[in-house]
Amino acid sequence: MAQTIETSSEETKKPSMMAMVIPLAVITLVAGGAGFGVGTAFLQPVAPSAAPAEGKAAPAKKATPDKDASKTDAHEEKEAHPPKKTVVAEVPAITTNLADPSDAWIRLEVALVYTGDADETLSQEVHQDIVAFVRTLRLYNLRGGSGYRHLVEDLEDRARVRSEGRIERVLIRSLVIE
Repeated sequence: MAQTIETSSEETKKPSMMAMVIPLAVITLVAGGAGFGVGTAFLQPVAPSAAPAEGKAAPAKKATPDKDASKTDAHEEKEAHPPKKTVVAEVPAITTNLADPSDAWIRLEVALVYTGDADETLSQEVHQDIVAFVRTLRLYNLRGGSGYRHLVEDLEDRARVRSEGRIERVLIRSLVIE
């Protein structure tokens, strides 16, 4: 009464390679079409260059009184608002210990970017303000890129307040923590 189960060779066949290639090709085409659609829908085309192409002569411009008047107005406006003069002032290097841990030392070399002429007395006041600020820092506040960025922003804020806006930026030349 034992029944034997016979298996046919057709039931144990493995799926063909085409069963895997066809869905892969369909998915690839759909993804490519979606990428093309997003690219054309959201990306702005690049504007052609205003310069004439090589070998072609630029069209002749006619001088009109209105255009000449607007050119002189623009020239007068530039003279009325000359570009800002910026001066970079070096200050002595700062070497001090941090607040926590107290055995950690920091050496900081900075330069101050002034709008207008540099003032030596103001540079020394800002230098002393930076020293006082650096002494309050903790080592974990300086870790990583965000810690460095926060340090730069804090130094620039202190310099702007101390100089009443005459110092535009504080450039860190070197920073060593031991």
